[in-house]
Amino acid sequence: MGVAAINTGSIHTFQSRSGARKFPRIEFPAQIEIDGVLYPTKEWSVGGFSIADEKYPGKKGDKHHGHLCFELPVGRFSTPVQFEVMRASESGYAMGCQFYSLNSGHQKTLQSIVDTYLTGETISLESVTSYGVKAQLHEEEVKRMQQNWWRFALVALISVAIITVAALMVQSRILNITSQHAAVSQPVLSQRSYNNGVLNLSDFKPGQQVKEGDLLFSVFTEEGTDLLAKDKQELDKVNSKINYLQTVLRQSKESVARYNSQLFKELQLLSEKKDLLTEELQTREKILRLYDTGFRKGSVDSVTRELERVETFEIKRDLLSLDAEIEAIESQLDQILLGVPPKEAQISGKSPFEAQSQLDILIAEKDKLLEEIERLKTRGLAYAPCDCYIVAINARDGQIVQTGTSVFELSPSPSPDRGQRSILALMPLEKAELLKIGMEVEYKLASNDTKQIGTIEHVQFYSAANADIYNEEGESLSGLPKTLPRLNQYTLIKVVPQQGAETTIVNEPATVIATVSWKDVFKHWFNL
Repeated sequence: MGVAAINTGSIHTFQSRSGARKFPRIEFPAQIEIDGVLYPTKEWSVGGFSIADEKYPGKKGDKHHGHLCFELPVGRFSTPVQFEVMRASESGYAMGCQFYSLNSGHQKTLQSIVDTYLTGETISLESVTSYGVKAQLHEEEVKRMQQNWWRFALVALISVAIITVAALMVQSRILNITSQHAAVSQPVLSQRSYNNGVLNLSDFKPGQQVKEGDLLFSVFTEEGTDLLAKDKQELDKVNSKINYLQTVLRQSKESVARYNSQLFKELQLLSEKKDLLTEELQTREKILRLYDTGFRKGSVDSVTRELERVETFEIKRDLLSLDAEIEAIESQLDQILLGVPPKEAQISGKSPFEAQSQLDILIAEKDKLLEEIERLKTRGLAYAPCDCYIVAINARDGQIVQTGTSVFELSPSPSPDRGQRSILALMPLEKAELLKIGMEVEYKLASNDTKQIGTIEHVQFYSAANADIYNEEGESLSGLPKTLPRLNQYTLIKVVPQQGAETTIVNEPATVIATVSWKDVFKHWFNL
């Protein structure tokens, strides 16, 4: 292993502007190679070197690059350097130069030579080259990293993307609740047959709009026609009786009115007659008192006085008779006022009260007959209950149908007093506590991949064993599959779109995604 002897010599340092040198300067043999020409140094250090005058032309401030070489017994060792001329002779030759932008590895290599020289140890090629190799490897590594920085950035970006995707997948699995079945739904009305018979359909097709009151179909039977004719015949009889009783009632009221007027006249005459008899009685009583006075004086005999007394008693009897007649007339007037006139005022033995009672009974019977006739007339007729469109027609024209057979399925047209189309979704039952009314969810239709926003309006338990769903008005809601296993249980939610859903198709499949917060998930996990 080659080594170089260390010659004892002077040690100097570079001087800074303040007079102190930064690095120790040694006189260990070295050469500076510039443009392929070797120039021996007088002395050198980690910070720079000096050469003899008139060796290398240059002026202060010139910058050059080359190699600092060391002659060792086993070969030459060199390290690349860049230097600036700091001191030059008057004749234009460089004398003192300072290294700049020296690689840290090369700086360590030169420093190791200086330290070995100063400590008096032997400088081996292995020790020098090890620092050189390390410096070179470091420099190459730095260059390689500088050249391949975009690869490292790409790897880092891919790593971040993978971690982000993994986090999003975990978050999506935990925070997103996806529907297992969902479809567009709208309330459906079932128009059924009211009786047995042959169906006569109007000219309608599924999807067609109908107005409220439009005739959808009719079902008539021979039995219904016979019942209608019988009820009409009975109605004619009742109308005849009503007309007769109305005549009797009118005549009875007229008779009672005439009799009542006659009683008032008789009562007035009797009252006047009573007043006259009362005045006559008062006069007779005065005369009787005069007779009594005359009899005591002897001017009137007893026979005359008693005859006058008899006349007074006759007038009193007449007044009593008049009071009895007046009381009888007033009693009859009271009966008329109560609606029970005396028989003398009745025609055909019927009072107005009796005639009116029988008439009321017949009118009630007539109303029932009219209702029955109207029901028989419309018994086989089915009309549209509202503005709606036809979802399905479940029977064909000319088919024999039974009472209760569903002929038309109708969906009400959206209006301010009727809800628009909604989305029914079956969510996992174990996520029921995380789904709240008023919560916003996302949904996608089978015909459109665009995500849309809706609001949960209703949440309930759902079992395939009882698949019929009705709204608050009792209208059936369609859209969910009818072939789910009967033991399966779900959380049913009704989603109302925030934007109009009139263009959607009833029963169109959909996907509903409800996103919950970590807070709600933790509460659900720990039952807080």
